[in-house]
Amino acid sequence: MVTLFDAHGRPIQRNNLKEEESAPSMRGVRQVFSSYPSSGITPQGLASILRQADQGNPYAQCELFEEMEEKDLHLISIMGTRKRAVSGLEIIVEAPDSPTIAEQKATDLVKDHMRSIAAFPEKLEGILDAIGKGYSVTEIIWGIHKQEAIITDLKWREPKWFRFDQESMSELRLLDAGYADGKPLTPFKYITHIHKAKAGIAVRGGILRPCAWMYLFKNYDFKDWVTFAEIYAQPLRVGKYPNSASENEKDILLNAVASMGTDAAAIIPDSMRIEFIEAGGKTGSTDLYERLARFCDEQMSKGVLGQTSSADAMSGGLGSGQADLHGEVRDDLLKADARQLGATLTRDICKPLVDLNMGPVDRYPKITVFIEDPEDLKELGDNAERLHRMGLPIGQDFLYKKFNIPKPQAGDAVLQMSAGSITGADSNTLDAAVAANAQETVGIPQQTILAAAARSMDKLAEQLEAEAAPITDAMIDRVRKLMDEVETLEELSERIPELLGDMDTSKLTELMAKAFVTADLVGQHEVINDGDE
Repeated sequence: MVTLFDAHGRPIQRNNLKEEESAPSMRGVRQVFSSYPSSGITPQGLASILRQADQGNPYAQCELFEEMEEKDLHLISIMGTRKRAVSGLEIIVEAPDSPTIAEQKATDLVKDHMRSIAAFPEKLEGILDAIGKGYSVTEIIWGIHKQEAIITDLKWREPKWFRFDQESMSELRLLDAGYADGKPLTPFKYITHIHKAKAGIAVRGGILRPCAWMYLFKNYDFKDWVTFAEIYAQPLRVGKYPNSASENEKDILLNAVASMGTDAAAIIPDSMRIEFIEAGGKTGSTDLYERLARFCDEQMSKGVLGQTSSADAMSGGLGSGQADLHGEVRDDLLKADARQLGATLTRDICKPLVDLNMGPVDRYPKITVFIEDPEDLKELGDNAERLHRMGLPIGQDFLYKKFNIPKPQAGDAVLQMSAGSITGADSNTLDAAVAANAQETVGIPQQTILAAAARSMDKLAEQLEAEAAPITDAMIDRVRKLMDEVETLEELSERIPELLGDMDTSKLTELMAKAFVTADLVGQHEVINDGDE
């Protein structure tokens, strides 16, 4: 049996592919429980978590990033938008240029297998988790069906169950009790997506890393804001005790002051007193908390979506439709995400599928996440009409797809050309005149059709000349070439029948037929008009 190698040059052990090797375990090092590192986090604590990740152990950083998305509604919203913008795009499998029979077979194989993966867009969102955390790992569950290796499932795995090698910080390894530096990943077993928000090692490439600081500041702000809201409109309570008061008496006074905030009632010894001091500037404090929270949200929106208009727009001077002025995700970010995802899928899905089922090929298929630029359908329709008048064949299936119009089935009632279309812009085409003569325009008076053809005779003549020019020029070139080859008129006369036999005159014949039909229509119109006079 031929030894296979993955994209990194590691040999493939086929027997290990069907086993699920990175599943969680209650007694092992890979557990689903979290240590909640965001609880009571401080700037010093956040810096310590990031430093641990820089040293190859991103466990706490991954848990922190997971909590950030759980606790911050704004952050989970924009992160979901960023990932769904890519996962909802069309996935295309492309063959190499001028593919061989084996390469085309490999392309068809990958297409068939990709279509059979259940809930693939949802699986892509797990792979795109790398946008936030810098990397993601999805285990491929292989199976055998009719002697063919197939992908039965794709299972997203917790990023914290993996770490990086200490030497290069580039090789992902599985946390395992038997390996101090992590267990090397089984080749052809994982989709490892590395997202590059910036240059550097993978643990520092996720977009949630810079967002962590905004999350921390916003967390502090919210804590103070909630505390402020709790005591808003309540005066400051100050308890005063004599110098001779005991510790027990001080505790009594403190409890009384605290109770005044919620119970509005308390008892204290006669020798003590409570004063109420009104605090000023409360409205300004409220604005400060809100401005800081909004600022943090805007910074996270810039980092994740590349802009703030769609995520943070409010009704105001620009109107409630302000968010519609920009796309959800900035175009350059969307294209970069799509390119990176396509490269990962090509490496970790195309090559394994082809090698396991066919063996290595010279050139592998390519998976592309296709982004179609929005088009102006009116402009497309005008251009299609203009090109059609110039003689360029345009497939109907192409236009049906572009305009998202279902192709009519047998027996369906279809729209017919109206009188307005014959007498309007379409009346200057040869095809319209021919259609009119064949009475393909149902319900239009014959006199109206004849008048339309007569009015557009000059334009029809110009169009006929423009369409015939390339055909006649090609014929003339053939004659000139023949004249260059012969030396006498007798030789030219002998070879002319040979020349005429090779010429394709079908297009010119079709144009002449259209011209005769148009001339006939114009003649009928003139006869009718003369009879009326």
